[in-house]
Amino acid sequence: MIIKLIWAQDKSGGIGFDNKLPWHSSEDLQNFKALTLNSTIVMGRKTWDSLKIKPLPKRRNIVLSSQKLNNVECYNSLDELLNILKDESYIYVIGGAQIYSMFYSIADELHISFINQKSAKVNIFFPISLSEINQRFKQISSSDLSDKVEYTKWKKK
Repeated sequence: MIIKLIWAQDKSGGIGFDNKLPWHSSEDLQNFKALTLNSTIVMGRKTWDSLKIKPLPKRRNIVLSSQKLNNVECYNSLDELLNILKDESYIYVIGGAQIYSMFYSIADELHISFINQKSAKVNIFFPISLSEINQRFKQISSSDLSDKVEYTKWKKK
């Protein structure tokens, strides 16, 4: 199984403010949708709680949380989750920061959208620095989704 982490971050490495995106980019949201449609997506409870539409349509939504949740597939251990998903060809991990930390060491690909701004209010940051990412991953592609968003894809070295 290929484990893909996907997120957007601003110039400061910020990925959220009070469990919400601190910016709006329709181009990035469209790219996220195109990449994750018909896929399995894994998230933590806070990310699940932040979704306006639950579950995200046309995707297998899975929450990794110590809390049991209703109306969504939910697991409380990473080992259990990985065992359940072992026959999947790939999964997308969509957040939040704690979940990214759990999956980073076993990730195969990173899909990072760089938002070309420093958000006024950010209190959640991607837990791994770009210098650390560069040591473990190689950027294999980059494209401008707009003048404010650069989408990049990285593979494990």
